[in-house]
Amino acid sequence: MLQVGADSTARNLSWMSESAGGGEVRWAPASELVGGKLPADAATAETTDSGLATDLKRHFNHASMTDLEPDTEYAYQVGSDEDGYTGVEQFTTGSAGGDDEFLVFGDPQVGAGGGDPDDAAGWDRTLSSAAATADDPSFFYSLGDQVNSAGNQEQYAQYLAPEATRTIPQATTIGNHDVSSKAYEQHFNRPNVSQDHGGGGVITSGGDYWFIEDGVLFLNINSNSSDMDAHADFIEEVVAEHGDQARWTVLGFHHSIYSTATHWDDLDVKRLRKAIPPVAARNDIDLVVSGHDHIYNRTFLMDGEGKPVEGSEAGAEEEKEDGQTLYLTLTSSSGSKFYDYVPGLDWEGKSVHNDVPAFTRVRVSDEALRATTYEVPAGGAPADGERAEAQAAAEQIDDVELRRAEAEEPAPDDDPEADAGVEAGAEADAGTDSGAGADGAGANDDADGAGTGDDADAGAEGAGTSDDADAGADGAGADADAGAGGAASDSAASDGAASGGVGSDGTDDENGTDSGTADAGTADSGSEADAAEADATEANAAGTGDDSDSSGTASASGDGDLPRTGGGLALPLAVGAGALALGATLLVVSRRRRGAGLN
Repeated sequence: MLQVGADSTARNLSWMSESAGGGEVRWAPASELVGGKLPADAATAETTDSGLATDLKRHFNHASMTDLEPDTEYAYQVGSDEDGYTGVEQFTTGSAGGDDEFLVFGDPQVGAGGGDPDDAAGWDRTLSSAAATADDPSFFYSLGDQVNSAGNQEQYAQYLAPEATRTIPQATTIGNHDVSSKAYEQHFNRPNVSQDHGGGGVITSGGDYWFIEDGVLFLNINSNSSDMDAHADFIEEVVAEHGDQARWTVLGFHHSIYSTATHWDDLDVKRLRKAIPPVAARNDIDLVVSGHDHIYNRTFLMDGEGKPVEGSEAGAEEEKEDGQTLYLTLTSSSGSKFYDYVPGLDWEGKSVHNDVPAFTRVRVSDEALRATTYEVPAGGAPADGERAEAQAAAEQIDDVELRRAEAEEPAPDDDPEADAGVEAGAEADAGTDSGAGADGAGANDDADGAGTGDDADAGAEGAGTSDDADAGADGAGADADAGAGGAASDSAASDGAASGGVGSDGTDDENGTDSGTADAGTADSGSEADAAEADATEANAAGTGDDSDSSGTASASGDGDLPRTGGGLALPLAVGAGALALGATLLVVSRRRRGAGLN
């Protein structure tokens, strides 16, 4: 069986032998074949792993071909002097960074039909039709449950029977029907298998792994393993180390988290559905492919919280931002069995549930991933394999092109850095002026604020939560006389202390009096001022201003958004200065009258 290697310069192989392991793989460019045989100087590589197979009758063997050139047809054979060699097979490597494509299949699960339907024939028909439909696919990808019984060697023989398993490299994901035997690990020589993430046991298979093909980083996790932290670590470590070597990132695992069939509510699926989206978002996974539920479904673009992205319509084109992911669930590729459709799930973008085997063809370019899905009715591709007839036999049921959102280009006269500097300076000036205006006027820190009242004057003069302009004058919702009196202290004016029982930070002192003017503070303290200020706080926090001329929305603490330029403070400063002058005049008049009375 021909399989993907660590990258496009390598191809892995596995085979069974009757004698003990220790064979080799031989290969050369197909152009060097002489009479259909490999040349004497063909490259060779010994087995990297071998041992007694689970059937206790044969031996499994793993080997790799390396240093392969792109866009090149190669010939190879495996075996040993003791057991002999296989016939010569041929395959073609993918391009170097150009447009490529690969095929994806949901559960073949050969053996599940018990011969009716004949799932071995169904798998052969689907794989053959897909290979004829695609344009020289660089590999095919099977998403788990290759066989129905994990240790059944006859079912593996039927899964491996199609010629395409020796001429097109394949990658596999481990399913729940594969996991309970070492046969999976013996048959599939996977590259870059982690020893620390998603591993199997003494008699079970497992292991997360990765490879790069077609300029795409493929991550595969063993979703039978419930150690979600280990899977997350694996994904993040591989993306951090190899993500910049790829133009797209694809994650594959067996148990679909966004299917529209009956497994959607399983406990293990719900656990995955909680764990995967944040990891996918953090690592900007573009596409996730899964099987398990024997139904076809495409989601909307999904975010890191597992919710459909606003504006995603599951149309023929999807434009993704960083952290957004498209999920595909693939149905049975053999017709072994199908599950009932479950309508009304939030993530359903497009679901097809015709109980017909299907496959997906993914075309890769720098600009897009295009996934086209076909159903394969009984009869499948014609014997001669002509592509046009194969496409007629395979009926298209979905087509989506995934692109990255274009970064918005700034206008030619825009200078974001300069604008940011101007804004920062303006806000700093506004903050300085705000403090001077508020303190100088003997009002609270909201003096330049939103003006949440209905009255324009109230909004301009500060707290402004009353409809009465006079009430706005004292910044605390008390009467005008109390407001004037609250400013009638030299120490209050010089210290910038707020009147009306409002401290210098725009809040009531614990004793309900202003530390700057005991008399004025006492006059303005009390239930009315407290109630008015509570109203002001609530209104400011809610930002409920009705005045279109208000310059911003102040927060309850008086440090809300300020005007972007100092000019926005002109009106409140002028009014504040006028209030200060009026207060000073009243103070002088009051003292003269008191002096006259004493005399």
